Amino acid sequence: MITRFLKISLALTMAGSLCDAQETYKDNLLLNNVIPKPLSINRADGRFELKPTTTFYYTKDAQVPIGVFTELLKGSTGINFKTAPLKQEKQGIFFITSDTLNSLGNEGYQLKISTQSIRVYARTAAGIFNATQTLRQLFPADIETTIGKKKVNWSIPCGEITDKPRYSWRGYMQDVSRTFYGVDVMKKYMDVMALYKLNVMHLHLTDDQGWRIEIKKYPKLTSPQTTVFDASSKQPAERSGFYTQNQIRELVKYATARNIKIIPEIDVPGHSWPTILAYPELGVNQNRKPEYVFPFLDSWSHWGNQFTPNTLDPTNEKVYSFLDDVFTELAELFPAEYIHFGGDEVRHVLWEKEPHVQAFMKEKSFKNTNELQSYFASRVSAIIKAKGKKPIGWNDILSDKKNLTKETAIMSWLGDEAITDAAKNGFYAVATPTDPFYFDITQADRNDGTMSDLAYGNINSVEKVYNYEPEAGLSTEEGKFVLGVQGNQWTAITQELKDMNVQNFPRLLALAEIGWIPKDNRNFDNFKDRLLINRNRLEALKIDYYKPGGYITGKWKPEQLANDYQNIEWDVTKKTYANGRIIAGFYYTNGANFMEIRKVELLENGKVVAQDEHNGIADKFRGTHKTKSFLYHLQLNNYNPKAKYTLRASVKGINGTDSNGNFTYNLSPYDRLNGIEPR
Repeated sequence: MITRFLKISLALTMAGSLCDAQETYKDNLLLNNVIPKPLSINRADGRFELKPTTTFYYTKDAQVPIGVFTELLKGSTGINFKTAPLKQEKQGIFFITSDTLNSLGNEGYQLKISTQSIRVYARTAAGIFNATQTLRQLFPADIETTIGKKKVNWSIPCGEITDKPRYSWRGYMQDVSRTFYGVDVMKKYMDVMALYKLNVMHLHLTDDQGWRIEIKKYPKLTSPQTTVFDASSKQPAERSGFYTQNQIRELVKYATARNIKIIPEIDVPGHSWPTILAYPELGVNQNRKPEYVFPFLDSWSHWGNQFTPNTLDPTNEKVYSFLDDVFTELAELFPAEYIHFGGDEVRHVLWEKEPHVQAFMKEKSFKNTNELQSYFASRVSAIIKAKGKKPIGWNDILSDKKNLTKETAIMSWLGDEAITDAAKNGFYAVATPTDPFYFDITQADRNDGTMSDLAYGNINSVEKVYNYEPEAGLSTEEGKFVLGVQGNQWTAITQELKDMNVQNFPRLLALAEIGWIPKDNRNFDNFKDRLLINRNRLEALKIDYYKPGGYITGKWKPEQLANDYQNIEWDVTKKTYANGRIIAGFYYTNGANFMEIRKVELLENGKVVAQDEHNGIADKFRGTHKTKSFLYHLQLNNYNPKAKYTLRASVKGINGTDSNGNFTYNLSPYDRLNGIEPR
């Protein structure tokens, strides 16, 4: 009897020890799943449990940054947590700022989590905010949702975290000119940026495809002619538009509450088609055809290439008066220290052809148009400085660096050498090279199953992003000129929000980490492990992300083809999940023959509910300037969750049947902020 009792006791003890070990393992895993990886983590026994009675205490400077966090918790738990100034309390969550915490810098923080309290220490409100985002990641992913009556264990493991960033500029550029995205989209992006401690949103507000910000003094800049895609392009209405100044103030307020600075960009003197349409007297020539804005991919049919046949006139004083007025209004709207003035891809050949420009250059003793561009950049930089702001431009403006003021910062996009060129010559620079920080570029290979295909020569995998070192080849002193890192999303092809999300995530998380942690602390295998957990959080946030294969839903093989048209069908039920726009793509991969498509149909329980009938060819050439006839566009307006959906294509081999390829099927829901592809 005693022996049996001892066996039972031992079994219970071992089971209890195993459970304890499993819980400890889970807690250690949770503490170590934060992105970006904290500088220092020390695990302690126990857990802190968030209760309805938990009070959030704060010192004066910490009150504002905890507001976003308590509002998030209210949405997910349904509890309106009490907040109060800190006195002598011993239980609860404490947010404490102190000028003595100099070692933490402007954005660092320290977390001390015990069973009775969470104590947050920081030197500034920015540090307090960053600490709340670490706490946000320590709580279950349900914190990102409205859970209703679902039971959730709102507790986190005890321990101590000390953390601070490597760079002060951890940025993301959103191109809202080539495709416009409204306030709701920008707010959602800022929520996710805050979660991963990205602190700069660079808004590319103007380009050849549209002027996207209200300027009171120049109302024509936001007329339909300059903000609405021409009807011939058949673009959805949501891709056109502009921000009113009240909307900009709303976005700035939202950003500020999340420790994010918004850097506005007005791209001049090139990429200025809308400005020239609205105010022709500012152009360097008389070319204004067509007299409307249109999507980027239509550029070749209108101009024969991607560049406009006109620029702002660098010799015209009216141009500088115009820019002075524009930057005056921008400076009042955006509290951030920088204003971006572009300066990239200026077609100097247009200046070389104009007699009045050549006469101006001769008068100024300019040897070439690079010196003329430096003159323009210096004039614009002076205008921006006069507004109490710092100028920043793309690294094209370094073409005549000896004549460019060192007070102009450089956004280095044309390779590693652009960063080296800036830093070694004493210019502050943001590292944002095309390779690997352009997130509109494919991320696995040329057939990675995404919508991105701008025919770049490089592939920007998440591993490549993570392993990038912005200070490579620089001395310690030169490295001090690197302000930080930035990922860029150009929206020539990634126009749907879903596609943009798939292009940005998880690469944006890799960028966030390399902007935060010391270079010697990076480990890609460890990052991949943490990424697996954070994918659950992205799903809770209703954000699609890239998976191997992208939108590839099926393939075609030689045995399925004939020399005459016949049908191939794919079951797309699992990929059809809401009302929305659908793109069915046929991407040739190999074989002696290409494939021709003449019609694509979407069937619901065997009945055709949408179709696109045109002749397309699935071949190996997919250049940007070519019409992508192998893409078929469908719309689903009455989705039935109980139905079976089939995609049927009428196809044939061209001069033979030796053709292989990928079939992609991509539904972008109309409810783009809440719809996500089922896993």
